[in-house]
Amino acid sequence: MSTRLAFDSVSVTYGHGSTSFTAVDGVDLAVEPGEILGLVGESGSGKSTLARAAVGLTEPSSGRIALGETEISNARGAALRERRRVQMIFQDPQSCFNPRRTIGQSLDEALQAAHRREGTALPKQRARRDEIANLLRAVALPADAAERMPAQLSGGQRQRIAVARAIAAKPSVILADEITSALDVSVQGAVLNLLKGLQRELGFSVLFISHNLAVVRIVCDRVAVMRHGRLIEVGETIEVMESPQQEYTRQLIAAVPTL
Repeated sequence: MSTRLAFDSVSVTYGHGSTSFTAVDGVDLAVEPGEILGLVGESGSGKSTLARAAVGLTEPSSGRIALGETEISNARGAALRERRRVQMIFQDPQSCFNPRRTIGQSLDEALQAAHRREGTALPKQRARRDEIANLLRAVALPADAAERMPAQLSGGQRQRIAVARAIAAKPSVILADEITSALDVSVQGAVLNLLKGLQRELGFSVLFISHNLAVVRIVCDRVAVMRHGRLIEVGETIEVMESPQQEYTRQLIAAVPTL
């Protein structure tokens, strides 16, 4: 079951004094339960930084990030466990796996973390192997993929494994950061359909970060537009795409290639 993920006046600044740079500037945004929210903007607009702040990879300079009623920014203790209900799928499916661990070991680590977070007894290794096989089937991969190393898989297969690792944590929200941009066009649609199918089946929410507005139009319920670290427009996807209120949004839409 998904829970509302809210960013309240969140800013992220790197450096100090005259050399500081504000990557995210006072963003107010919410990913509602069960929705897919697209976050778009040019490279450097702050999209990925905002997502990284939600999972603790970047510390907000100010503001508050909450999952339901629990603040997960600067999280400690129980709030840190709650933050693990927010999972991130990264752009490069090769660099996000330990090259010395098998796929099964990586998925087993995610399963163990989920049981620790929920305070449930850790199943025996045989039962966890069955869970891993189920995760692989959920992303349309054979059970024997668990024995392979990341380098033995294609980019599309690795991204499917990244999806499997995210859902192993039983997430409330998944942050999908440009998850198809490193893939061949022929497999992008398959990965997107997989994510949408799992989202409908398992009920988690998605913050879908992309610069590809054509994909966002198909995948997302709502869309938010960022520019220079600020949120400039939010609305239903069809409304924003067909009647944008900001000139920058109109420029983004006009830049989408057409036949």
